[in-house]
Amino acid sequence: MKRLLILAVMALTFVIAKATNNNEIDAGNPGINFNHQSWKEIVNKAKTDNKLIFVDFYTQWCGPCYNMATTVFTLPAVGSFYNNNFVCAKIDTENGEGIELAKKYGIRSYPTYLFIDPTTEKPVHRSSSRQTAEQFLQTGKCALNPTQRSYYLEEQYAKGNRERKLIEDYIMYKHSVYARNEVNKAFDELIKGGAKIQDKDVWPIFCSCISGVTPYLKEVSDNYNQFCQVFGKKTVDEKLAKETAYGDISEIEKLCNFEGKAFNCEMIRINAATHDKKYDEAIKRIDTMIANPEVDQQKLINSLKYIARLSYYMADELPEVWFNKCVEYLRYIAYNDNSRDDANIHFEYAVGLEKMLDHARKNGGKVPSFITSEPTYGKKSYSMRPAALKQKPKRK
Repeated sequence: MKRLLILAVMALTFVIAKATNNNEIDAGNPGINFNHQSWKEIVNKAKTDNKLIFVDFYTQWCGPCYNMATTVFTLPAVGSFYNNNFVCAKIDTENGEGIELAKKYGIRSYPTYLFIDPTTEKPVHRSSSRQTAEQFLQTGKCALNPTQRSYYLEEQYAKGNRERKLIEDYIMYKHSVYARNEVNKAFDELIKGGAKIQDKDVWPIFCSCISGVTPYLKEVSDNYNQFCQVFGKKTVDEKLAKETAYGDISEIEKLCNFEGKAFNCEMIRINAATHDKKYDEAIKRIDTMIANPEVDQQKLINSLKYIARLSYYMADELPEVWFNKCVEYLRYIAYNDNSRDDANIHFEYAVGLEKMLDHARKNGGKVPSFITSEPTYGKKSYSMRPAALKQKPKRK
């Protein structure tokens, strides 16, 4: 019992320390410098500097807004690009001037990014949603190019312009705002217009924007060797593996053999077993993968995070054998995940231990034996030290 409490405290302490460190880093943020003056002053500054205004419209309760503010806006490369090219403003749509500005610009989802011409105060480019740093930099670059701006692309597309380059830019824009139906429709038009997946300008769009086991993916599978010769086996395998992580296993099994196919099929079977409450089958399959040295354990850990994390939220509804096994998997993740600075994996293990202690209290103090014994697989002890960081030699 004492050991379990110590582990829980260690994990929770790590979470608090990590949050504190992040706040310290954010305090010296080298990222985007947002202008917090009045809207009139921001417009005047943009006119003087001859720059577009970039506005991040957000709310204080929006998760993706918070994520962008803490993980993307703070990056030096992002800050350098946006500070050099735009007058940047961050506007809360539920307070002060933000209320009227949100109405003026029709802001209905968060975050919304507008790039506004200060001379007319009209937007020239619009984007939204959580984006990677690369996507967000591309969003800014499109705002600087009149033929890649959202309003231009949507206007031209609506008028029937089907020039190949315009369709390609339109697809990339719609993908950046997660408009999947529009992406799929435009890509179909691109192919019907004579483009082919193996074309060098089309392949990157296909890889980035077209998801799922589509007829296009089946075409890649049917011509696997040809695509590997043109784009490389690693790239083709990564695309096939990415799009078959979920879906109808009977369709996936019909595809060619590629790196990651067997792993994906097994994880689909495991997820199906847990969904159908066939926990004995799920445990057998998971344990077999953990014991198999040929399985990429980090990849398995990344999948297990989503399977095991449910255990402590629904602990009272789960069979004890599955709940206990999930805590064991949480321990495996906490001990072996390569990302030692990810607070979530340690927090989830701590919560799992807390629930297990509660179960033990109700059952007369009986703690499952696995939790007090050395792990069978992976690291034998709990440490925050990254695997690649060696111990300092002892002085002789």
